[in-house]
This record gives sequence, C-alpha cells and structure tokens, in this order.
Amino acid sequence: MRPHEVQVREFEVLKKVKHENIVKLLAIEEEQEGRGKVIVMELCTGGSLFNILDDPENTYGLQEKEFLLVLEHLSAGMKHLRDNNLVHRDLKPGNIMKFIAEDGRTIFKLTDFGAARELEEDQQFASLYGTEEYLHPDMYERAVLRKSVIGKKFGATVDLWSIGVTLYHVATGVISGTQNSENGPIEWGRELPINCQLSAGLKKLVTPLLAGLLEVDSQRIWSFDRFFSEVTSTLSRKIVHVFHINKAHSIRIYLHPEETYEEFKCLVMEQTDVSPSNQIILYQDTSLLSVIDECTAGRGYPSTKEEDPMMLFSRENNNVTLAQEGDLPKFPSFPNLVSVENDASLAKTACSVGHECKRRIEKLSRSSKLTHACVERFTSLVCLDLERVATKCNKLCEITKCTVNMTEASARGQKTFRELLKVLGHSETMDSELNLCTEVTTLNQELVSELAPAIHQLHQRYVTEKTLRREWSAATRGLLCPAESRSPARARTLIDRLRDSWQHLLRDRATRNLTYNDEQFHVLERIKVSETGRRVKTLFETECRPAVAQLADCLADWYKMAQTVYLQARILDKDVDTFEHRLDTFSRRSTEADCIFHNSLQEVLQRVTVDGKIAPRTPGRQTRGRESAKKFRNSIKDIRVVQEEISSVLKENSDLVSKFHNLAFALNRDEASNGEDK
Repeated sequence: MRPHEVQVREFEVLKKVKHENIVKLLAIEEEQEGRGKVIVMELCTGGSLFNILDDPENTYGLQEKEFLLVLEHLSAGMKHLRDNNLVHRDLKPGNIMKFIAEDGRTIFKLTDFGAARELEEDQQFASLYGTEEYLHPDMYERAVLRKSVIGKKFGATVDLWSIGVTLYHVATGVISGTQNSENGPIEWGRELPINCQLSAGLKKLVTPLLAGLLEVDSQRIWSFDRFFSEVTSTLSRKIVHVFHINKAHSIRIYLHPEETYEEFKCLVMEQTDVSPSNQIILYQDTSLLSVIDECTAGRGYPSTKEEDPMMLFSRENNNVTLAQEGDLPKFPSFPNLVSVENDASLAKTACSVGHECKRRIEKLSRSSKLTHACVERFTSLVCLDLERVATKCNKLCEITKCTVNMTEASARGQKTFRELLKVLGHSETMDSELNLCTEVTTLNQELVSELAPAIHQLHQRYVTEKTLRREWSAATRGLLCPAESRSPARARTLIDRLRDSWQHLLRDRATRNLTYNDEQFHVLERIKVSETGRRVKTLFETECRPAVAQLADCLADWYKMAQTVYLQARILDKDVDTFEHRLDTFSRRSTEADCIFHNSLQEVLQRVTVDGKIAPRTPGRQTRGRESAKKFRNSIKDIRVVQEEISSVLKENSDLVSKFHNLAFALNRDEASNGEDK
C-alpha cells in the first residue's frame, strides 16, 4: 500500500484534472477495514503502453499511425497538466493506459499521479521521484548513483526529459543508447535506428523533437510551449502517400498546410533524389497539376492512402532497383536441453522476427500491386497526351489548308491586277507584291509530309493498337504476384501459429515443473516454433522477394519504352506549337500584305482617274481610250470577283482560327497540368 501522503497527493491531483487523455476519477471510497482510501478509476481494457511495447509485434516500436496517436494524446494530457501548474514526475510507458471508447476509438490516457505536485513554471523542487530509465540525468545521479549535488534543484522541465525517453521508446521499442558489451561504453546516435517502423518523412520531424527533449543542458532544453507548438505543427501536416516507381517503394510526405507545389516537390526530392524538374507526379489517372495548381496550399491537396498513393516517375532515370532494407534478424535456434525459462524467451524472439517478416511480405505485396497500377496509370497518361497532340494536329491541318487557299486566292487577285496595270500602261511595281505562295506551300508540305505522319504513326501504335499494355501483359505473363497468391494472408496465419506456440511456452514457464506428458507437448511446441519460423522465412526469401525483383526487372524494360514514347509525345507537342506559331506569323504577314495590296490598288485607281482627265481627246486616242476603259471595267469586275472570293476565304479562315485558338487555349491549359516542362 502506498504511504498516506502519496495517496492524499494523488487524490488532490485527480480532483483538479478532467481531460479525455487523463484517466478519469470515478470515486474515492473507504476500505471496509478502515485502513485507507481506495481510488476508483475508469477501466482501460487495452492495458498499459509498456505492455503494448513488450508485445513481439512492437519489438521495433509502434507503427507510424499508433505513434502519432500516442504523440497527440500524450501532448494533450501533458498540456492539461501544465495549464493546471502540475508536474507528473513519473512519466513512462507504464503510466500511459490504452482506453477503447464505445465508438471503437483508441485513446491513450495518463495515470498514476502519486508523484505529481503543483509547480509553477519558474518554481523548483528537491525531492526525488520517478523511474530510473526515464529520470532526468541530474536526478539519476542523485537518486541512483548517490552522487552528492549540494543545492541542486529541479524544475518542471524534468517531465520533458521523461517525455523524450518515452517517445523514443515508443518509436524504437528500446531505451535510447546502445551498449554492445557488458560494462562497455554506451553509444549514442543522431538518427533513429534503421529498423524503426517510422517513415523517413516522419523521422525527419521526430528526430529534432527528441533532440530538443533529451537535452541535458538546462539552457538548451526546450520549454513546454515549444514542445506543444512543435507537436501541433507535426500533427497538422497532411500525409501524402507517394509510390516511387524507380525504387518500387512507397514514401510518405508530411506536407505543411501552407506549403505549395514547389515545397512539395522539394520534399519528394529529399526522399527520392529525383530533382523537381524531372518529376512526373500522377494522381489517379492524370497529372497532379490537373487537380491542383502550383499555388494550392497543402491543406487543399487530395487525400491519398497507402493502397492508393500518388505515382512518381522520372523524366531522366528509367532504371528500377528495389529499395534496400536492413538485414532480416535471424530466427533463434533452440538448444537441445529443454529449459522452460529460456524457451519462452526464444519463442518470443522468434515471434518478433516473424512479425518483421510479415511486415516485409506485406510491403512487397503492396509494391507488386502498385507496380501494376502505375503501369496502367502511366499508359493512360501517354495515351491522353497522344490523343491531345493528334487532335491539335488535325485542327492545325484544317487551318493550314484554309491558309493555303487564302494565299492562293490573294495571289490570283494580285496577278490579275498586275495584268490590268500593263493594259493601262502602268509599269510600276506595287509594295504589296509578295511571293507568299512558295512559303505557305513549304509550310503545308512540312506539316503534311513530316509532322502529321509522325504524330499519326505514334497515335496508331500506342493508342489504337495499345502497344504499351500489350507489351506489359506479355512481359509479366507467368510471373508470380504476391498479392494474387495471398502471401500476406499466409504470413498472418503463420504468425498466429507462432504466437500460439509462444503463449503455450509462456504458460509452461509459469507452471515451472512439467509432467512427462507436459514436457513432450513442450518439446512439440518448440519444434512448431522452429518449423513455422522456417516457413515464414522461406515465404519471404524464396517466394515474395524474388517475385518482386523479377517484376522490377520487367518494369525497368517496360518503362524504358514507355518513357521514350512519353518524351516523343512531348517533343511532337512542342513541334505542333512551334508550327502553330510559324503559321500564325505567316498569317499576320499575309494579312499585312493584303492590306498593302488594297492600299496600292486605291492609289493606282486614283492616278488612273487623274490621268484620264488630263489626257488629250484625239479621235485615235478616244477610240483606244474606249477600248482601254472597256478592258479596265472588265478587269475591275474580275478583281471584285477575286476580292469576294478572298473575303469569303478570309471569313472562313477567321472562324477556323478563332475555333483553333479556343481549342488550343483549352489544350494548353490541360497540357500545363499534365506536364511541367511546358
């Protein structure tokens, strides 16, 4: 039983606090024998966080989702204590309980306030409380090492150290610091262990958080406000799941609510080494930029799942190599001598290794499934690009044809007018006389003979004939897919058997003295542990990993072809835009030439009229004048006919140009979304 003053202190603290993340006080009752008071608190059926971490499944720390939940709830509970000027002084996984709410939610709650007391931010205390592994180093020196530190006082920040040790334990499954030999030196690191279950994106945020908490120097350790602020910032970030095709590996990007597309691409580069300019990021079957724009804040990004992530491709790198993982821990071997104590420990280790195998099998299965998905999505992107380029090319062919007709009509009008001038005796050359027919014919020839056939050939092969899909189907036909062979489900079944055997050996350890029959069953369970461990290891090493490695090789070959087609489509798209610009430039020049032609026509008509009035009226000349006037009137009629034809063609061309520009604007907007190299 706890001392009376400890009980009273805990009663007083529990009366002051009321928060979802602190175990609720239900009642304080007297013992029937009158020996003291009893605290009645809500039942937390999930057990303590220490027991959860002691489970073989969590040997290397909690999974990322659970870790973030502990971080959120621990921070919220501690903030409530600080708001009430309370310090816990014995924070550790054993004093954090898992509560399952009626709606199925998991809630972690702080408990055991026997060491808690009121303490202002600037107050200090000298009494020693806590658990050795989670004590602040200064308190550890006095309480455990019995070192005399005269006048040493402690503040509320001792809880920050305990929070840091607890979070490190939750993230890695162990206490910080490594000792490789008995009485040997303790080694410290600046990074979390490689076998930690947290993603690289979260490790980047958690590492400085732990460093700020696990700081001995009182001048450099974080304040509670800084800790709460950093936790809030971390929890506010949007998790964006991305599948990196070149590594056949999933990553997680923790995007701040205010960060934009440029920051997002930089975060992607940090984990993949794919530079922002070379990134092709797809969301479902289209480019990410067709869903968002470059100014969209992180909070506006679409939601993703681990099973349905964004896809990352590279414009330059077309190699596919599986991401390297740490060596798989070895399954333990049972000695010939039966030992109920040792056998239970070895079975627990076997369960830990088995759970690690299961996680890797699940990861490989997910990579296999996503590899097939990314092939389908990239194929859809390429086909969409080719459809767009082919549509632009067809519209451009129509406009070019109209431009050719307009130019030829204009040339016929100018030719007729020059012949008229010769009849009237004028030999001057007009400023608008431009030889544009040759130029537009050359342009049309380039489009019809070079650009359009290349686009239509690519479209025919990869859109109509579906070559990319057929090549992938042929390459992967006969390959084993871990997802289709239900490897994860088989692994889970084997792990359940491992755990059953471990539990049996645990019960034997509790019994200690076994009968002959019980010992035979004990030996049988040892054999089952060894055999089941061998099977799950074989499933991982000889079935799943080689299958995904073969799939990665097929993906590398396929992506080399698909990337080439993608880049060809982009080049042809640029060529279409270049041709459109050249045609637009030609059209402006042609319009200017037509204006010059009409202005010159007006000038010549005025001069002919003036000359007609001034010219002498001799009989011979009058006859020739009447003949010339007749020819002139006929020529004017011809010119008017040509002008009407030109006007009709110009109107038709103007309508087509307007439609084309509207279409080009829409296509360019889609193109800007589907490709950042525009």
